[in-house]
Amino acid sequence: MFVFDTDFLSSARFAFHRLFFIYESVAEIFAERRARGIVCSLRRGRVVDEVLDFARAHDADVIVTTDTLGDRFAEYRDEMSATIRVDALPVPDLVAYDAARVPRRFSAWWREVEGQALGGG
Repeated sequence: MFVFDTDFLSSARFAFHRLFFIYESVAEIFAERRARGIVCSLRRGRVVDEVLDFARAHDADVIVTTDTLGDRFAEYRDEMSATIRVDALPVPDLVAYDAARVPRRFSAWWREVEGQALGGG
């Protein structure tokens, strides 16, 4: 599932084209997964409420997600853990990453790592 976090988005003020890019990316991933019979849900609202509602609707007893360094994620995980087990899996590195180097533009960084990310070197 994917939740557009309305609280975060109201403070972050993303441009419409950026939100639309995220929407298109999620829709593309969901189309491939639905073709394999995987249940997908795109929602907007308060993340914890939406995830717990989805879990209840599907009689889930565990939420499995990928971990992240974001502070909001830790807060969400802690809040959900009071109600349901949450397993946060580590995210595998797709490319070698120097955490000390913060890219300013995605396109420039992507040119550097595209071959490695797509398996070409």
